Amino acid sequence: MRWSRWVGYWLVSAGLGCSSTPDIQILGESTRLSRAEPSPRVSAVFDGHVVRLVAARGETLGLSVRTTDGRRRSVRLELPGASVQGFEVKTLLVRRASTSMYGPSTGVGEYPDPLVPVGEAVSSTGLAYFDVNVAREASPGRREGALHVGELSLPVVLDVEAVSVDLKSNPLVWAFYLPKEIARVHGLPDGNGADLVDKEAEYHELLREHGVLLASDLGPERFPARRRFVRQTKYWPVAVDTSSDAAIRRDVRAWLDAFRSLSATPFTIPVDEPRSLAEKLRARHIADVIGQAGGGGPRLLRGVTDTNDPVYGDSIDVFLSPRNVSGARMWTYNGRPPQAGSVILDTDGVALRTWGWIAFRYHVELWYLWEALYYSDRYNHRGPTDVMTDPVTFFDGEDLGNGDGVLVYPGPLPSLRLKALRRGLTDRLLLTKLESCGGPARAIARRLVPRALGEGRGRRSWSTDERVWEQARREVLAAIREHCHGR
Repeated sequence: MRWSRWVGYWLVSAGLGCSSTPDIQILGESTRLSRAEPSPRVSAVFDGHVVRLVAARGETLGLSVRTTDGRRRSVRLELPGASVQGFEVKTLLVRRASTSMYGPSTGVGEYPDPLVPVGEAVSSTGLAYFDVNVAREASPGRREGALHVGELSLPVVLDVEAVSVDLKSNPLVWAFYLPKEIARVHGLPDGNGADLVDKEAEYHELLREHGVLLASDLGPERFPARRRFVRQTKYWPVAVDTSSDAAIRRDVRAWLDAFRSLSATPFTIPVDEPRSLAEKLRARHIADVIGQAGGGGPRLLRGVTDTNDPVYGDSIDVFLSPRNVSGARMWTYNGRPPQAGSVILDTDGVALRTWGWIAFRYHVELWYLWEALYYSDRYNHRGPTDVMTDPVTFFDGEDLGNGDGVLVYPGPLPSLRLKALRRGLTDRLLLTKLESCGGPARAIARRLVPRALGEGRGRRSWSTDERVWEQARREVLAAIREHCHGR
């Protein structure tokens, strides 16, 4: 690297130290700001001189390079010993804030989210993003590289820890989708054709790389074409035809036969969010028929998106509710403060990072994300949404959600929110490792998230500052070194 570039860096670095809104700032994947918001003066990964990263083997780190002076720059990250993927960052203009159904909004503005993979260099006038992947087979130790931002070259240090993680195995989050959404945006017929299922596989793999199981609860007739997706997962959603008791019994028998040789446990949620007594009794009746046909735990779990209510008796195997605190099977879904971070576009960048920590804190076994590919507002007859230009994905005339149900854009293209979710899910694996070695994982998690899910009251109990979360993550890594001794 030429000496003149280092001199240039130090001159600019001195200027950054005196600025309340630095022109160049380096951030992690859980700081996401609208274009008009100033960059934070202090970063979780950049001290004004050096970009400092710490990773487990098998971990992927996210790095955002933010500039605010409007100049176009080529941004490139060189880091020997790690695999680096650059992304161009697209933005969406939020003209109306998401309503309180989703928790607090950060307001109108132009928000970064869709990510388009590019070559080694990212051309940017505002934000460039990089994934830094450390192979599970990598040797522990220090790597040194450089981040080139225009004519500047910033030193980068990556310390690889001995601990390893595998985010693709037994994912915590289940994200629902409908194959017809993928079919429509790619001009394919809906059904079980090879072209559609192969395209679904691309979306499935992208989400799986981020610790998310993409799965649709289709009927038995559509399962064989997608059976290959059932791998390294504890649970799998299925649909049961509830048009008659005979249809329920028929489908239960079909599912028990289909999963006879699979290690995953099927589950079904025939009635979604029952509110009235009649709806709850309907859910109980369906569950009873499933049980009479040979279903029920542990062979075919009967679920309902509701808290435990005496009306259900012992007919329900698992309750999915953001207000749960404990249970034989602790499952939850979606999120909004103070129960959990929200999935919407106009919220803080930490929001989806909270899910992994909350899941560890409350022993959550499965976290249901209502949709990941909600490209049509089916519930409100608004038709297809151009999600690359229109952030409003849900609007019923009163409640409005920006980005609700969209974590992956057509392509498939990942989002910054998906990267934040991955960050929290990886943090959860590190916490789990520390706990297995007798370390203080529970104490760290309780300190970072004092209250959530059914214990959440009033305002959210956790910080929205990425630095607080990264400090806790590095505390976990340090404790793993102390307690796990390389195991």
